[in-house]
Amino acid sequence: MSAQSLCIEACQQCAIECERCLNAMLNQQSDNDCPHCCRECIDLCLLCAQAMARNSRFTDDICKLCADACEWCAEQCGAHNHDHCQKCAEACRACTESCRDLATTG
Repeated sequence: MSAQSLCIEACQQCAIECERCLNAMLNQQSDNDCPHCCRECIDLCLLCAQAMARNSRFTDDICKLCADACEWCAEQCGAHNHDHCQKCAEACRACTESCRDLATTG
C-alpha cells in the first residue's frame, strides 16, 4: 500500500475516532479543548483525505495543517482518562505522523 493510501486511511480513522469522542463528550464537562479540537480534526482529516484522493496541488499544505490539528487534539484528548478520549488521541497521533511523513516526502 502506498504512503498516500496509508495516510488517507489514517485520516479517515482519525475522523471516525474524533466523531466518537465528540459524541461521547457532548454532555460532559471538559477542563480543556476536548471536544472542540475533535470538531476541527474531523473537518481537516476529511479535507486532507479528499485532497490526497484527488491529488490536489495543496495536499502538502493541507497535510501539514491536518497534522498540527491532530497533534493538538491528541494532547487535549490524551489528557482525559475516558476510553473514547484515549482512542481518539491514539488515532490523532497516528494521523499526525502519517500526515507529517507524507508532507515532507511529497
